[in-house]
Amino acid sequence: MSADDSSDRYDHAVSRRKILSVAGASGLAALAGCSSGGDSGGSGTTSSGGSGEDGVHDTTYTNAYTGNPADLHFNSSGVQNYSWPAGRSVFAPFMKYSFTSDEFILGALSDLTIDGQEVTLTFRDDLKWDNGDEWTTEDLDVQLQLGKKTGSSLWGYLEDYEIVDDKTAVLHLTSATNPRIIKFELSNYLVDTKAETHEQFLDKDASEFLQWAWEDPVASGMWSFVSKGRQAFEFERNPEFYNADNVNFDQFMIESYGGNTAQQQALMSADHVDGAPALFCPPEIVDQFPDHVEEVNIPGKFGYGIVFNHNDKHFSKRNIRQAVAYVIDRQSLVDNAGPRTKFVTETPCGIAPKDQEYWLDDMQSDFETYSPESQDLETATRLLEDAGYEKQGGTWQDESGETISGDYYSPAGWTDWTTMTQTVVSQLNDFGFDFSISTKPVNDWFSQYSNSSFSMGALSWLPGGARSSFPYFPLYYQLWEEDIGGGHNYREAAQTEQTIPGPDGGEMTITPLEEVEQIAQQPTDEDVRPYVQRAAWHNHIELPFLGLTSNNGQSWTTSDDWTVASQDNPNRKVKYPQFWWVHEGDLQYKG
Repeated sequence: MSADDSSDRYDHAVSRRKILSVAGASGLAALAGCSSGGDSGGSGTTSSGGSGEDGVHDTTYTNAYTGNPADLHFNSSGVQNYSWPAGRSVFAPFMKYSFTSDEFILGALSDLTIDGQEVTLTFRDDLKWDNGDEWTTEDLDVQLQLGKKTGSSLWGYLEDYEIVDDKTAVLHLTSATNPRIIKFELSNYLVDTKAETHEQFLDKDASEFLQWAWEDPVASGMWSFVSKGRQAFEFERNPEFYNADNVNFDQFMIESYGGNTAQQQALMSADHVDGAPALFCPPEIVDQFPDHVEEVNIPGKFGYGIVFNHNDKHFSKRNIRQAVAYVIDRQSLVDNAGPRTKFVTETPCGIAPKDQEYWLDDMQSDFETYSPESQDLETATRLLEDAGYEKQGGTWQDESGETISGDYYSPAGWTDWTTMTQTVVSQLNDFGFDFSISTKPVNDWFSQYSNSSFSMGALSWLPGGARSSFPYFPLYYQLWEEDIGGGHNYREAAQTEQTIPGPDGGEMTITPLEEVEQIAQQPTDEDVRPYVQRAAWHNHIELPFLGLTSNNGQSWTTSDDWTVASQDNPNRKVKYPQFWWVHEGDLQYKG
């Protein structure tokens, strides 16, 4: 699977640092990639499509996906083998974010009020489990306790909470917090914790809960779990679901395919599968799809970038990091790996590309762009020479004669990233560096970074998902980088007062982490903007990461037998059509 399509794993609310300590680096690494393997599907849709007396059609929507369901489970906190498509099928979301309207849309919540340091959650009266039990705040109580035990990121903002009644709870924030942050945190939450099922883990070590494989879930969402095997997850319509009237077909399936190619071929015929939630397809493949296969582009807020080891002899130097930025032609990465879905980062500054104009405002023209559509080798050369490097025999060497070299790590199987890595390393080596590409399985790739066993390599410079549209999350991510346990060694610098060149030609003094934390405490965008601008300015000078590209994710659904959300529908760009559209009644069988 493409890395861009796996960005949903970065949306997960569980603390990566906690997972690293209780499950090891291999458990953490699963956050970044998709499960692989499994047999190709082939069970087919056997139902007739006829409508019963209740208007529900006897037919199946079949999704193509990669992963062996027999190895996967429904414990969303046990991220290593959690199946997010299966989880989104059976569990109702608290709320969702629409990229179409830049608004949050309520799901299981009927109301959300944020007043100072109090967040009042009111849940729907008709929220039930598929066994007929009422959902109550007893279930939420257990969910919040387990979240605290496992280090859920929401608890980074909570001091305590209060259960008011069966459907209402109040979260007490530690300090004033920007409402968007709380909403993005809650948009990661699912109704996936049933008190009588999960309370067994309240008195156990966090590791036991994180390693628990929940095989037979009690559902709160559109679908009830039926079975799983090597070929597929099978689900049936959940009549207890609060929006059950929006679901006019009775079966849902997630079929296992061997990888991108198998999924693409299935969509080329489009006579068996009805869609694919997340699948990278280059233009030449898309051109072969039938007209009734519809592409849904949703901002991925994920992107190919370079992570530096700030303890490395060479890349601990700002001049060298900046030289790398000037050497790489970012447009060539897009051209080579997927201009249909990817675009350059115009200004590497820690803010997602499509959001920079809004947040940087009049200050945007002051930022150095590092030549996004070409190489600026002259400036790169000057920076290296100013740092005391000299080109000898075609390679850059420091004063002791050491070349700038090493292994450049990249994830195996992420075909678009492999292409971009080849482009990056080729340009760097042509300039006089000496890097070798080392592609590793995702777990091993993450382990290299978690253990600080690298000089620089490929890693997403954005945490991924809707939250990346609010600058606090990507700016914090680049400074602290919990996904790799801070293995890029910038945490100490992030907490240290630094003096850097300022936008007015003078100097700026800043403690980066404190500046980013101020973003989280401001109540409005206007209050946030000055802190964002200062933090982004520091980021683009210091380059804790180098952001090169970002992307629009690709989802696929068919329109011959199924309805689709219109382009201006707020639900159009909510992750993902196969789940949220069914929730809202935008994906129905035509009959």
